[in-house]
Amino acid sequence: MRNGRLLIAVLFTSLAVAAPAAQADSPYPPLPPATYQTVSRDVFLPMDDGVKIAMTVTQPSLDGQTPAPGKFPVILGMTPYGRDGACSCPSAATFAPRGIAVAVADVRGTGGSGGNLNENYFSPREQKDGAALVEWLGTQSWSNGKVGMAGGSYVGITQYLVAEQQPPHLAAIAPAVALSDLYEDAYTHSGIPDIFFDAQYIAVQGGPGLLTPNKDPAAAQQTLEAKTQQAQGTPIALDYLQRPNDGPFYRDRSPWYRVDRIKVPVLAIDGWRDGFVRGNLEMYQALAQRKGVETLINLGPCTHKGCGAPFAPFTNGTDLDDLTALQFDFFRRHLMGQDTGPRSNVRYYVQGEEAYHEATAWPPPQAKFVRFYLDHGTIATDRPASPAAESYFTNPAAGLSMAFDEYGTIAASPYVPTDQRAEEEQGITWRTPPLEQPLTLAGPTQLHLVASSSAPNTDWIAKLADVAPDGSESIVAEGYLRASHRTLDKARSTLGNPYHDNEHPTPLEPGAVYPFDIAIYPTAYRLAAGHRLQLRLTTIDMPTHLPASVGVDRNDPSSVSVDPLQPATNTVQEGGKRPSALLLPVLDG
Repeated sequence: MRNGRLLIAVLFTSLAVAAPAAQADSPYPPLPPATYQTVSRDVFLPMDDGVKIAMTVTQPSLDGQTPAPGKFPVILGMTPYGRDGACSCPSAATFAPRGIAVAVADVRGTGGSGGNLNENYFSPREQKDGAALVEWLGTQSWSNGKVGMAGGSYVGITQYLVAEQQPPHLAAIAPAVALSDLYEDAYTHSGIPDIFFDAQYIAVQGGPGLLTPNKDPAAAQQTLEAKTQQAQGTPIALDYLQRPNDGPFYRDRSPWYRVDRIKVPVLAIDGWRDGFVRGNLEMYQALAQRKGVETLINLGPCTHKGCGAPFAPFTNGTDLDDLTALQFDFFRRHLMGQDTGPRSNVRYYVQGEEAYHEATAWPPPQAKFVRFYLDHGTIATDRPASPAAESYFTNPAAGLSMAFDEYGTIAASPYVPTDQRAEEEQGITWRTPPLEQPLTLAGPTQLHLVASSSAPNTDWIAKLADVAPDGSESIVAEGYLRASHRTLDKARSTLGNPYHDNEHPTPLEPGAVYPFDIAIYPTAYRLAAGHRLQLRLTTIDMPTHLPASVGVDRNDPSSVSVDPLQPATNTVQEGGKRPSALLLPVLDG
């Protein structure tokens, strides 16, 4: 059992915010020295339905035995992965010795908490539990009444959802690598099942919680009650599999749909190689519209689990910001009332330049969208006068150049960005001429594709790459769209960042020409002089994305239906009155 628990802990580790050496020109002051010892205790807090939530509370202490006198702020994290393990939770060892108590709770149906996982992950019930925990922490005799939330991945998403409940004692949140939309950012990408992520994560949701008891022997009875209740649940994977299209289930669990209810200061943290970065940026852009409420975002070069081995052995950066110091600086202002000076709203790392930039908004106001047209294998700003067309046949062997991509890294597999020449015979490829001067992209990219298919449905997989003079192709960013999900959500879409109606898919008429607007995920990337920007369009992207639809009847799990895409010839229109084009966010200066 011990080895099994270790495997689960590794499998489900999400971003644990690292603390690299502080950058010489970092705007964040270093962590102050620790002035306290710590003392911890377990609390089993009953919710309004009688279910007990298990929580470990760590407080500052003068002697390591009893809580220090006085009132202290609190930081809360909510995890399904076992509060005593690798849960991407706020660090008690960092914050409590510096005067901020830390509480980490097992969400219901996991760890030492009662209840089960029936429809529970991110559910309205779980959100209500979170608000109750905030209020309990904010009203204790040792609390100063200000509660923050911190942590990454699941522990970040719950922060947005709890903030939408508006508990009065919540004062600030710092979500890292958190999504905005459970359907769009996780289960699918614009209708295409994110199967590599789904198979690793959704299929085994609940495993860590079922294997994690309360450590305290005095809590044996609570553990027995909790495990009995947890065992009565049904696999939550069925909740997703029976819903191939968007709808109320996903929206009830997605922060984006109630983002206007978040009133507290927010510090968002993410990385360009994180599969959730688009969603976290969407949340930031909405929250930044609030007047007089601090909203910050820090964007590094890393993956969902950070930079370097074991999960991102080939992804690193230079002089990265100390994210722990950044969080402490943020909470010192909003939980402890200490003025640490103004901060830039947006701080982002430019890959290729290997340096941070700062901006007042995202995309940076200095970035201008420039239209580049697709024409006979080339990308250029001149619009082709004559219409033309290029076709490709969908190949089931395509996609393997990104077998270990940033979406699998959200769950368990490493991020290994391989040379895109592995797919140079697939789909259609367009390139700029060699650049006469560096080209820096900062923002989202929109591919406006005018195309047809011989099949009633097809997938569009668009990948931007940096082509070096030696011919090597390094991935920059990717975008996805299932053709039947092409209808734009005009209220949600912004320039360069289209969203779609994922609730009502509409088949294609084979051979008919349609416009498709594909969001290529945001990035900040500098291409050197002499390099070329490449766009490659394919349809199959295995093992990351499933070229099929899956359906399950929850009442009869054995009745699984898999509807694969038909082989097809896809044709892209170029030039003329309906040209295909890229809208690129070019950073000026």
